[in-house]
Amino acid sequence: MKPPILLLHGACSQPAHLDAWQAFFAAAGYACTAPALPGHVPDDPGALARLRMKDYLAAVVAAHAECERPPIVIGHSLGGLLAQQLAAQVDCAAIVLVASLPPGPLPMTALAAPHFLPLAPLVLLGRPLRPTRIGLEMLTLHDLAVAEREEILPDFVHESGRVYRSLVFGLARVDSAAVRCPVLVVHGKSDRLVPLSTGRKLAKRYGAEIVALPGHGHWLIAGSLLETAAAPVLDWIESLP
Repeated sequence: MKPPILLLHGACSQPAHLDAWQAFFAAAGYACTAPALPGHVPDDPGALARLRMKDYLAAVVAAHAECERPPIVIGHSLGGLLAQQLAAQVDCAAIVLVASLPPGPLPMTALAAPHFLPLAPLVLLGRPLRPTRIGLEMLTLHDLAVAEREEILPDFVHESGRVYRSLVFGLARVDSAAVRCPVLVVHGKSDRLVPLSTGRKLAKRYGAEIVALPGHGHWLIAGSLLETAAAPVLDWIESLP
């Protein structure tokens, strides 16, 4: 029997952004679940003003508990960091880190800094925030066709400033020795938000294989990239013992 797959979305995102991946793996015979992080569906800035990283992890642990057997956890961006934290706490069949954030301080690229600085006061105060359209287009969706960007943009939501603050100051830690399942890292070589060097460090941290995708950025979960990004993940999953 194939293990279930638990798909974890990233910051300012929601499960709708993972629809293409969920359908792709379901077509391959995997039971897929894509839970929403608290405060994300519906977009609830009031709730996000109170939520912390531990609340997100608790929600992911609860979703894991609903799986009939240890799942394969595929996390994108912040979801990748949550996948690492989850695997350090409970049994997982494997984890896949797609354009994942690292444990420890959030990297800041030269391209990202001008878009982040206007949001810095909200982060420091722990208030909900939402990236600007131009920031999303420049940092997250830049390698996608305009039509696909327009489909994706409306589904972005607010994010917890408290969670961002913990990321910026490196408070979201993971005991790497406690992650005992197989790990795959998938990262775009042209990621403007989380540089490829971060993906390489994650692969080294966990003794993992890395799939580095030339010409692609942070939004590897795009429907147009299923054959590019999701297919190698499926091949790797099906090669597991």
